[in-house]
Amino acid sequence: MKKIQLLLIMVFSVSIMSAQTIEELKSMKAAKAAEAADFQGKADAINAEIAGIDAQITELTGWTTGLNGTIGFDFANSDKWQANPNPSAESSSLGLGITAFANKDQAKYFWNNKGIFQKAWQDVDIAGVGEDDDLFDQGTVDIINISSLAGYKLTPKLALSGLGELNTSLGNFLEPGTADIGIGATWLPMTGMTVVIHPLNYHLAWDNAGELQSTGALGAKIRADYGRELNVMGKKVGWSTTFTTYIPYSTPAEGEGVSLQEYTWLNTLAFEVWRGIGVGVNFGFRQADFETALIEGGEEGTIQKFYQIGLNYGF
Repeated sequence: MKKIQLLLIMVFSVSIMSAQTIEELKSMKAAKAAEAADFQGKADAINAEIAGIDAQITELTGWTTGLNGTIGFDFANSDKWQANPNPSAESSSLGLGITAFANKDQAKYFWNNKGIFQKAWQDVDIAGVGEDDDLFDQGTVDIINISSLAGYKLTPKLALSGLGELNTSLGNFLEPGTADIGIGATWLPMTGMTVVIHPLNYHLAWDNAGELQSTGALGAKIRADYGRELNVMGKKVGWSTTFTTYIPYSTPAEGEGVSLQEYTWLNTLAFEVWRGIGVGVNFGFRQADFETALIEGGEEGTIQKFYQIGLNYGF
């Protein structure tokens, strides 16, 4: 009987000690959590101070710059693989995309410069079909859009402005392509966004018939640029978008030519995975009758479009 009582006493004592140990561990955990929250609060405060210093540096220098690049590459090969529609074939593709900007913002004026460059190549070789060529012989995407916008601020959100813009490609420079120069007003509704409305704009358009044949006309130019960087679960997600359009004041009579009205919408999305490296997506749409009218089977209102997906690095 005494042995049983002694055993019960020992079990009871161990239970009490275990309960005390668990409570102590819980207390230690709560203390550490409070300590970590305190450190996080201090870190957030320091990061806020750093952001404030960066803002002061930007204000003093006046310039903010950014560069975001996407590269995508893939290679595939099959040798007598009968399940493949082309049992012996190989393909490779390479895509490059760069969006860069340099902006200067002062109390009374601003100067925004932006460049969008997209280039992609693809090579497909099928055994016994066609001739072998190199990767860089077949382009699939080729875009250059360069703009420079300067303005004098009437208010913090409204300015008189002038814009120069070039929209073409590298491989077929100005075949086709457009250039604009004009004046009007710019609305600055929020940080990172500009909306240009220029009722006095001269537009030059080169078709894709060769020999750099161009047509010019007066009209209205509208352009909107927006860029934003978000923080999602500790990772950066960046978005840059540009919409630009030209609306002529007169259109040719039926059968006497094609309208120069056109628009382009270009987008870049960047999803960070690790230390600035992530996945980049570029896509765009364009409608320009003076370009598609010369394509065999082309119709007015035809929408041009493209997309690229690949590794991304931004800073």
